[in-house]
Amino acid sequence: MPLTIGIDLCDDYITAYGSEDSVLLHVPAVVCREKKDDLWYIGESAYRMALSGKGVLTDKLLSLLRKKGTSTIARKAYTAEQLISKMLASVLWQVLNGRDIKLIDRLVVAIHKPDKEIMDAIMHSAEDAGVEPGKVSVISHAEAFIHYTMAQDKELYSNMVGLFDLSDESLSYYRLKVIRGISRNSVVAEGTYLEESFQIGILKNESGSELGDRIMTDAAKRCLGNDIFSTVFLTGKGFERTDWAKNFIAYTCRRRRVMYEKGLFAIGAAELAEEQFFGQEKPYLIFCDTRVAAEVSMDVLIRERKSRLVLISPGQRWYNAGAYAEVMPRGQDYLELQVEPMDKNAERRTIRVSLADFPKRPDRCTKASVEVSFSDADHLRVKVSDLGFGELFPAEDVEEEEYIEL
Repeated sequence: MPLTIGIDLCDDYITAYGSEDSVLLHVPAVVCREKKDDLWYIGESAYRMALSGKGVLTDKLLSLLRKKGTSTIARKAYTAEQLISKMLASVLWQVLNGRDIKLIDRLVVAIHKPDKEIMDAIMHSAEDAGVEPGKVSVISHAEAFIHYTMAQDKELYSNMVGLFDLSDESLSYYRLKVIRGISRNSVVAEGTYLEESFQIGILKNESGSELGDRIMTDAAKRCLGNDIFSTVFLTGKGFERTDWAKNFIAYTCRRRRVMYEKGLFAIGAAELAEEQFFGQEKPYLIFCDTRVAAEVSMDVLIRERKSRLVLISPGQRWYNAGAYAEVMPRGQDYLELQVEPMDKNAERRTIRVSLADFPKRPDRCTKASVEVSFSDADHLRVKVSDLGFGELFPAEDVEEEEYIEL
C-alpha cells in the first residue's frame, strides 16, 4: 500500500491524514523554537514552551507567507517558508510515527485560496522538510472537497452538495454539483468566505450560542435557499459539537442528509494523493478555482489541411498548465486564439494578438513561438516571440504579450 498523506493548512490549524493507517492529526498551526537550543515544537507543545518563557512562538504562518514576512528568534530571522517547513516536518513525523519522511510516496496540501507564489512556497517547504521533490502537490479547499465527496456513495451527491466550514479563522461555504454530459460528466465546486463569520469562542456561553445559532441559520437559509441538496457536510472546529446550533441543524436537515467530517479537506487531499500515486485519471472533468474552465486553441494549417491546435484543455490545473508551439503566420500580421468556456451560457471568443511590430519580411518567412501560461485560474498569459527564418532572416528581439481574462 502506498504511503500517501493529505494535509489541510490554514492560519489557525493544520490537519494531516495518513491513508495507510487512517491517522488523523489536528493541531494548532503554530511553531515555537527554544531560545537556547535549536529545538522546535508545534501545536499545544509550542504554546506550553512559549508560556514557560523558554521559547519564542510564531503563528498565522500563511498570512506571514503572503506578506513575505520573517520572525526573529534568538537573533536569527526565519522566513515564513522556513517556519512552515519546520511545522510540516513535525506533523509528518508524527503521522508517520517516527519513520523517515522520504518514505512518503505522495503528499497533497490543501489551502483555502490558491495563489501561485504561495503554492510554490509550500511545495518548497515540504521538500525542505524531507519530502522528495516531485512528490508534492498543492490544491484548494474546493478541489479537496471534490475529491472527498466523489469518494463517497453516489447517493450522497446525486443532487447538489453543500459544505459549511466553521473555524476560528473564518466561516466558509462550498457548493458542489455533478453535471452529466453525453460523453463525460463534470464536477463543479466553488467556495466563498461568508460575511456571517464569528469567533467560535462565543459558543461557550448561552447568549453566545444563541447568537451563533442565529447567524448560522441565516447563513444556511441564504446559501441553501430552495435548491435541492443530497447532502450538507459540516467541518471545522466550530462543528465539533452542535448542541449550540439547534435551529441551524433543524433547518439544514430538512429533506437532506447532514454529516460532520473532521478533517474533510485533509481526507480529500489524501484521496488525490493516492490517485496520483497510481496514475489514475478521474472519469469526469473537474472545475474549481484550481482548474481551467475553458479550452484555448488556434486554427492552423498542417500540410495544407485546416486543423485545430489545442493549447489548453478544460479541466487542467492552471498551476502547471501551459503550452509552447511554433507557427508561421500566413498573409497576416496577427495571431488568433479561440477561447471556448465550458459554461454554455458564456460566448466563445476570438482573441487577436497583433504582430504589427514584428520585422517586415516576405510572406511565410517569419516563424514565431507561442507560449501560454497562467497567473491564476482566470487569467491566461500569451507571449509571441520572433524566431526569424533560418540564416536568411535572423531572429530579432521582438515579442508581444497579452493577458486574457477567461
